[in-house]
Amino acid sequence: MRFYIFIFCLLTTPVVAGDADYYLRLAFEKNARLAVESRLADAAQNDASKESVFSANPEMSLGLMNVPANSFPALNRDTMSGVSFGISQKLALPWEAHYRKEASTWRAKNAQLSALLQKASLRYEVREKFNAVLFFTQRMKNLENAKKLIVATLRILSVPRKDARNTAGQILEARASLASAENDILENAYELEKAWLELSVLCGTTLEKNIADTTLLEWDNLSSLKISDTKDSKSTLLYKKVEQELRREQALVSLSKATLFPEVTLSASYLLRQKIPGSTMTDDMVSVAASMPIPLFYSAKNKYEIAAQKNRVEAAEQNLLEAERQISAQIKTEFARFNTLVKAAQNSTKAILPAHSSAHHSHLTNLSLSGSSAAEALIAYRMYLNADEEHLKQVRDAHSALHRLEYLAATGEEQ
Repeated sequence: MRFYIFIFCLLTTPVVAGDADYYLRLAFEKNARLAVESRLADAAQNDASKESVFSANPEMSLGLMNVPANSFPALNRDTMSGVSFGISQKLALPWEAHYRKEASTWRAKNAQLSALLQKASLRYEVREKFNAVLFFTQRMKNLENAKKLIVATLRILSVPRKDARNTAGQILEARASLASAENDILENAYELEKAWLELSVLCGTTLEKNIADTTLLEWDNLSSLKISDTKDSKSTLLYKKVEQELRREQALVSLSKATLFPEVTLSASYLLRQKIPGSTMTDDMVSVAASMPIPLFYSAKNKYEIAAQKNRVEAAEQNLLEAERQISAQIKTEFARFNTLVKAAQNSTKAILPAHSSAHHSHLTNLSLSGSSAAEALIAYRMYLNADEEHLKQVRDAHSALHRLEYLAATGEEQ
């Protein structure tokens, strides 16, 4: 079944492309996992290149024949004595060599796909860690601003008033909110440091922990993200990886059949001073031979091996169908998640956050002018802080959905 999936025209140039590309370049150059996969792909390619009809090196032989023990090593005392030297070579039959080469080629292609998938996975992980760095950096700014608001509320509450509405309970409640904000700042600082360290590990080097304010503004501007379609899902690396497994199993079936007559051994030897039977004369002799194994135990062994390999082919075919369904479902899920998060974040920016901010400042003004209860101001502050936290999570998750879609739709061309 063929279907179409969503491909993104800005996948390789996200909103924070300037910084993200810098970290990606570092990761592609210094990440150890990627280097391992690249070396394994090269090794598999070399293994495929070495396959040929010559399944083994030729063998040289040299020996003494029929030498009497009492005259060893003299050869001129007995006409039965002689010197033999020869060469033998094992040659694979054409069809066996072809399928062996084909199986090895599929293994090499599979290793190359694994390297491309590792690169796509690394791209995804770097973008996600950088996304986390931006999230916790912006959250730190919001928490510090929230702390300033609570301090301003405490300052107003500490001013003596004749109506004595500013009770000790309200002051204690504001102090408790301040302590909670300080704990949130400490926890966020730990998460930010952790994100930087994990990003450094992916990049394979120590990073400077600097984020420009313009980068944070661009990260928060989800309207800049553009999505386009369409492309056949069978061009994605995830699908090709499973498809390659099927091709490999099919090649192994052919190889199992071909190995029923795996190779021919050709040998030739030259014998010096060999006695001719029935005659007193001696002469040099030449021996030439060819041998080939026969499938004598086919019914006991080979047919079951071939049957087992065919079962693996059928399993690989089912895996390919399942992979196609899963990729389609994951793409559609992430696409719907991305659209929902973008709309929710934009709604927060336009309506929810301004309303909570205005309500909080209004309560602060009333508290400062008329000495009204601080409870309303603190409640409005918590509502604003919670709404701002939810907005940041929506922005982070929207970028995460975009990165996930980039990984699912990777074809290797963007590598």
